[in-house]
Amino acid sequence: FEKFQGNAEDKLKHPQELQSNIRNLENSHLLKDDTPHYRATSSSSFTVDILSVASINQLDLLHAQQSTIATHTSVRNFFNATEIDDADPDCHTDITMQHVESVSKFCRNRRNVVSPVLRYLRSQYANTRWLGKKKNPTGWLCAQVRPYSGLRKAQSHYLQTGQELPDYLLIFDDDTYYNMEKFQMNFASVDSSIEKVYSGCLVRSPIQTINFTFPFGGFGSILSKGALVRLFGKNQCPELGTNDSFNNNGSDYISIEEKESSSTEDSSSAFCGRLKENNVGELKYFTNGMSLVDLMYRYSSTERYRDVNKWTRNAGFCMHSLRIM
Repeated sequence: FEKFQGNAEDKLKHPQELQSNIRNLENSHLLKDDTPHYRATSSSSFTVDILSVASINQLDLLHAQQSTIATHTSVRNFFNATEIDDADPDCHTDITMQHVESVSKFCRNRRNVVSPVLRYLRSQYANTRWLGKKKNPTGWLCAQVRPYSGLRKAQSHYLQTGQELPDYLLIFDDDTYYNMEKFQMNFASVDSSIEKVYSGCLVRSPIQTINFTFPFGGFGSILSKGALVRLFGKNQCPELGTNDSFNNNGSDYISIEEKESSSTEDSSSAFCGRLKENNVGELKYFTNGMSLVDLMYRYSSTERYRDVNKWTRNAGFCMHSLRIM
């Protein structure tokens, strides 16, 4: 895993040109036959989709990824998520450093937080001193919800097109580089139907404090087809009293693997049991028929950062991006 080097300043000067560049990236999810590719070292049946968490302020990085990583023969779709995809697309222009400081102060205040899991996670939230050292703290804050906007975009694509899920979905920042030849060499022989999530860098909390492991930063996360089936499948927990219908803008995505699986009922029971624990206050956002991606999106985006002064005790998104995963 490497980072792109060089100037990240976007050179676009006009809104129409910006919209055109975003549209071109959106319309090139499916790579054309005449696109130059890396040399393939194994069967083309190995498939990878990419989700790049990006910004309209540095589209040159997205274009760099598209012209390098995304040209590998294993890559089918190159999704991107920018400010335009956020639930609050004007967050990056409207919020101030005062909002950032208020969010940090709110999230780090653990008084009256009942759940030990949420209490610990909030203790790890970025403090104002660390945020003040960042080049663009407001942009950083707004981007924390963006991976879930991107996952919903990918989910919508699979629902609307009926395209088979890839063997792996890679999620990383727009300044990250993967050597796809090495990735294919290491993962092509692995059974992708097994539910697994890998990360370029893991953060392990003290097990006596909290038994969770988190992906770290832009090094990326790797989701197997089995994990995607779980993330995109609808969930029903009628005993929890969340019986309102939920429209996820498409029919349920049920892959061949899920139809043939004998563990679907057990998986649903495990999901409902964990949801009932309500470890991070997610239960109130759940509606029957939601996928996990839908739930993560609603949990992270319902209370906007600009409204931090209206947040109540257990409201607001107080996690760093992929920690929900």
